[in-house]
Amino acid sequence: MEISLRNPSSAWATAAVVILAAVSILVFRIIRMRRSIKDKEKKHFRGYSAMWIASELPQYKRRLALYILLKIMGFVGLAASLLSAAYLMGRPSFNKKIDAGVKRRDIYLCLDVSYSLYELNADFVENLEDVVRGLEGDRVGISIFNTSTVEYMPLTTDMDFAIDKLEELREYFILQKEYMHIRDENDFNNMTGDQINEFFDSMTEEEYEEYIDMLDRLDLIDRPVTLDNEVKGSSLIGEGLASCLFNFPYLEDSERTRVIILVTDNAQSADTPPTIELAEAVDMCKDKDVAVFGIFPPKEALRELDPGQNFDNLSTDMRQNIKKTGGEFYIVGSDFDTEDVIKQIQAHEAMQVDEVTVNRQADDPNLAIMICILGLILFVIAKGAGA
Repeated sequence: MEISLRNPSSAWATAAVVILAAVSILVFRIIRMRRSIKDKEKKHFRGYSAMWIASELPQYKRRLALYILLKIMGFVGLAASLLSAAYLMGRPSFNKKIDAGVKRRDIYLCLDVSYSLYELNADFVENLEDVVRGLEGDRVGISIFNTSTVEYMPLTTDMDFAIDKLEELREYFILQKEYMHIRDENDFNNMTGDQINEFFDSMTEEEYEEYIDMLDRLDLIDRPVTLDNEVKGSSLIGEGLASCLFNFPYLEDSERTRVIILVTDNAQSADTPPTIELAEAVDMCKDKDVAVFGIFPPKEALRELDPGQNFDNLSTDMRQNIKKTGGEFYIVGSDFDTEDVIKQIQAHEAMQVDEVTVNRQADDPNLAIMICILGLILFVIAKGAGA
């Protein structure tokens, strides 16, 4: 690992000042010592000869040697500390190769959040969490739709964050289920306004507050995805898929690999002709080289939700459209294999991409800081011992 300085001029300037100061101090001490010796030779006073006798004593010599050693230790420690500080001024660093992994896929989970799927969406989310956990290294985003589309989570590589956002949606779907059960049990659809008021009046204050809290929490998602619901209808699948498609950044960049996992029952309830039908949205995905993987509810669950829907027609239509993009079509059930979904996504031949390596400069001050601290410790010990 080759170490270089980001600011070499600062390091050399500081080192030059330190060295100049050290040399000056040494020269000053040598000159002073020589002058003091000459002065002693010129002086004649009582007891002078006794000093030379004392200097020959072994104890004096040991103390003198220790004193000189401490002086040298203190000087070396201070010099090492100052020179290390000068080195740190230059910001020692090295080039670090970071393997950014494989630039894999951008994947959007496109979820139909209409109330026709309230019995199934919570289970869908659990399956999708398993799918997301297997997509490590990819970027994942979440788009939700009903009448209109909302980008619930932009593309991210943080799979834990993606799981948290899916858990938030799962809580929303559980609230959908609770709300629909209250309506079904009390037959709200066949109640008059007065009967509905009587129902609310029969609630305790706590029950009423819980009900209002549930509506408020549902409204956080319901309001944006049901914009113009009275005019346009619900479950506008083609518009939901097309809107999700254009959430991808730099869509014209052919080097990116993109996938949409579309979760819906394909049961569109449009009151006015939608801007884009599913077949048109699929053609747009195909044109942009975006593979769509479809996840569909099981036959029994679809019949329970809406007996008027034809499972075979809805599933066949969705399957045929999905296949146009090169994706796969799955029906959720006891045999729904999330590992197979992951393998199919990862094995898609259009998804072969190159490894990305990034060179970055990283600071490496550790050794210099250790020498600086060690030098200061030596200097403090020397001064504390009387040097």
